[in-house]
Amino acid sequence: MGWLIVDGHEDIATELLETGRDFGVPAPAGHALSLPDLLRGGVGVVFGTVFSPDGYWKGETATENAERQMALYDALLARHPEHLFRLESQGDVSLCRAGGPIGMVHLMEGADPVRHPQELSRWVERGVRFVGIAWNTPNRYAGGTRDDVGLTEAGVRLLDEMTRLGVVPDLSHLNARAVDDVLARHGGLVVASHSNAAALRPHRRNLSDDQIRRIAERGGLVGIVLYAPFLAEGEVTLDTVVRHIDHVVALVGPDHVGLGSDLDGGFRTDKAPRGIASVADLALVGEQLRRRGYADDVIARVLGGNWLRVLRRVLPS
Repeated sequence: MGWLIVDGHEDIATELLETGRDFGVPAPAGHALSLPDLLRGGVGVVFGTVFSPDGYWKGETATENAERQMALYDALLARHPEHLFRLESQGDVSLCRAGGPIGMVHLMEGADPVRHPQELSRWVERGVRFVGIAWNTPNRYAGGTRDDVGLTEAGVRLLDEMTRLGVVPDLSHLNARAVDDVLARHGGLVVASHSNAAALRPHRRNLSDDQIRRIAERGGLVGIVLYAPFLAEGEVTLDTVVRHIDHVVALVGPDHVGLGSDLDGGFRTDKAPRGIASVADLALVGEQLRRRGYADDVIARVLGGNWLRVLRRVLPS
């Protein structure tokens, strides 16, 4: 079945800057992301991340590198106009199809490039609609999953500016204290773009049942991430992925779970579930859900429809 798939987390710019390879040809063995693989796999929307935490890119500030990543995305869109376009309005969502054209929206993974909260608007103008306030380690705004620092005063101001501009907080890399601070200050939609269920795999990067419920209460969703160590110990298969989906569905229903693969996000396909060789294989999750007895309409929501609902709520009319 030709499901329209939405991948809520792909580090495309990071992958291309680090490898220098051509996104227009199939990904080489061990790598997951390419335009032909997206098209072949039925991906209709992709969240292209801006990943520029302080100190990660040697010789560049976070802001300088984020600018370079956005320029790369601009170039990709200009080079492949028949297959890629930037989502700028609610109406644009209806143009997305399995097999293309593919709509792209941007998620900033760690707000380090935003030097002052008032700068956020210029990133929104360029297509950033989701922001993870911190990555794994603390920055000027909040702590990450490797510490217990909550929102700082600057983080409160940034979150208020995100609320004003309609930018959605991504909770995936925040620690429990920072998550609580965000939810206490921000009354609107939140997501976890690439996280799994801590009840099945206790890990600092995964979400407690209470956090999953609180995300769902805001109308948000959890994007299941395909990094094997976040899914289980030992062998990880498509059935392992579906068990995490099952858990979220049992907690909050089928409207609050999607995919956030993070393929090529600091790991190669040897750390993906067995059977996933590239983004072209994401539809196999749907096949596994069908074998587990999920109805086709529910599978369609999990693979893409739930993210589409979020995007229609987030993008301007």
